[in-house]
Amino acid sequence: MDSHDWKSDYRLWLPLALLAWALAWLVRDPFIADWDGFDYAACIVQGVPSPLGLGRALFLAYNRALWLVAHHGFGLRPEDAYLVIKYGVMAQTGPAVVGLYALYRELTAERNAALLSALMVALSPLYVVYSGRGMSEIPGILLWSWSLWWMLRSLRQQRAGQYLMAAALFGLSANVREFAIFYLPVVALAGWLYGQRWKVSLAAMALASLAAVAGPVFWLLSWPEYYLPAVRTWYALSAHERLEHPVTIRNLWLLAGYAFICSPAATLLAPVAFYNSARKLLSERHGRVLLCISLFGLLSVIVLIANHDLAVNPRYLLTGLVGIAPLCGWWLAGWLSATRWRRAVLSSLSALTLLSLIGMAIFLERVQWPRTRAARDYAVKISVLPEQAVFIVGRRTPLVNFHQRIGARPDWQTVPYGSGWPDDKLGEVIDSHLKAGRPVYVDFDAALWSEGMRDHSREAAGLQMIRQSYRLEAVKDSLCLIVGRK
Repeated sequence: MDSHDWKSDYRLWLPLALLAWALAWLVRDPFIADWDGFDYAACIVQGVPSPLGLGRALFLAYNRALWLVAHHGFGLRPEDAYLVIKYGVMAQTGPAVVGLYALYRELTAERNAALLSALMVALSPLYVVYSGRGMSEIPGILLWSWSLWWMLRSLRQQRAGQYLMAAALFGLSANVREFAIFYLPVVALAGWLYGQRWKVSLAAMALASLAAVAGPVFWLLSWPEYYLPAVRTWYALSAHERLEHPVTIRNLWLLAGYAFICSPAATLLAPVAFYNSARKLLSERHGRVLLCISLFGLLSVIVLIANHDLAVNPRYLLTGLVGIAPLCGWWLAGWLSATRWRRAVLSSLSALTLLSLIGMAIFLERVQWPRTRAARDYAVKISVLPEQAVFIVGRRTPLVNFHQRIGARPDWQTVPYGSGWPDDKLGEVIDSHLKAGRPVYVDFDAALWSEGMRDHSREAAGLQMIRQSYRLEAVKDSLCLIVGRK
């Protein structure tokens, strides 16, 4: 019997898939919760590429096709395009977990190790949260896991042709989400470890690399007048954001805290697993591949220390978790089989995982979902405002831009929040709009201007200037109309 075969383990992976689907249904978002989610929804309505990452071309392409079917076949409104992405992600969360189980069974050749590894990801609070959102993480994990499984199986069976095709698919998965970029060296290293000729391994690496950049290359060649300026603008804004929020030693503490949120079990087990398993794994072929993937997973976590955006994006740690989990699961399965403390250890890890999920549920119920519902209600509140309106609304900026991009309010404009904030030129921007006859609205709700885990708000001075220098007329709640200079 093939010890790497996963299909006969349906009594394990089928409940895993059902659990993932059930959790996705329970945590599904009532609206769009992430800024990227607004961008994706607008892109599939407009049929344009996104400047984010490598363009997410494959992710946007299949969602664009689904949107066209839903729009023309079932009358789905552009304002509800996010539903296509969200329910598509929810449908994929089960197969993504099964893909991880198949990959981890291929890597460890052990049923218990594969199960424990897959559970660490499936029960990760961040995996669960994003299984109910219209984002690219779950689809990215789906294609990443199945393509890597196919590649490793092909290598084990010495099928060079399939190895090359799987390597290309693995690279292509970066056009859904860029997980594969952090694991690209695995393509060549795995080929070498499984005894492939170096020319074949290098050819596989080249295919994976070319496939990874296929999306942006396609847009550069087919629509350069749109894509190139959008990418330049995005990178310029990111560079400005790095200057405004430089990386500090604080990222170390954020990384440790976010790692525990991402997976308490993996965070506690990873140091022990790496320390105690390296020598044994190096003595076996599939063990060396397992160690290699886990090391690149660890590296993808370490590089986050230098990421200025870590403070507001804990989901980035999922990139490393999918690579580190199989090592943790493999070590834990072996250790449990040799210790009398297995029940106490499993109970402790289960309790930690359950507590983290309960904490996630409390956060969603008391913090995230009220914010998301508030964004949905905010769209209703501003829908009665003039067609030529300009908005200074902080975290609601993506919402306004979304309605402008999909054509619901094509003449609305915003004063950018975050990296595009005009700082000391804010007064000039407001005056130019007022002179052009455009009504300018500002929202002083503190929740719209909070910086999350960042230590300061660059917009605070500008908001204070508006209060001191302009006459304001209350519209509703904290939303005001700027009438003119005092």
